[in-house]
Amino acid sequence: MPEAEASPGAPCRRVALVGAGLVGAGWAIVFARAGVEVALFDAQPGQAARALRSIAGSLADLERLGLLREPPAAIAARIAIADSLQAALAGADYVQESIVERLEDKRRVYAEMDALAAPQAVLASSTSAFPISAMAMGLPGRARCLVAHPVNPPYLVPLVEVSGADFTAEASVQRTLALQRAVGQAPIHVRRE
Repeated sequence: MPEAEASPGAPCRRVALVGAGLVGAGWAIVFARAGVEVALFDAQPGQAARALRSIAGSLADLERLGLLREPPAAIAARIAIADSLQAALAGADYVQESIVERLEDKRRVYAEMDALAAPQAVLASSTSAFPISAMAMGLPGRARCLVAHPVNPPYLVPLVEVSGADFTAEASVQRTLALQRAVGQAPIHVRRE
């Protein structure tokens, strides 16, 4: 499987990853290996640090298998732990949420992200359980909210389902599709929730 090259014309320079479990750690590898700066945040104390250790192990495995074009340390250097949601979102063009699949928690986090993220930042969810309308309905910035659901692990299986709600702006969908392609993923646009 070819790896994405870092591209000066990539539609995103910095992403925020909210949730540092298995999926969030997988996304960190995808973005960092494509040359994107990553801010990793998890509200659970110690989880982001555990994710960094997991990422280091996965990068070592990828190198051993000949699936990296640069040393693991160079990729890992693009991933930084943020100590708060606000710090993670600062300067992010794209936000990928991957917290636990509890609707109440996702609604709360989406409200916080909508209030804190730059107005142009897309807010994407890795959810496999909920439509974006269940998480973002009623938010002032709901037009930038959508689902970008990966196959796990996303750094090995590049398929990503991108789906919006009736309120999601087409520009948000197109930016997400372009970003996913730029970082080496193979997105498909799912046109109905």
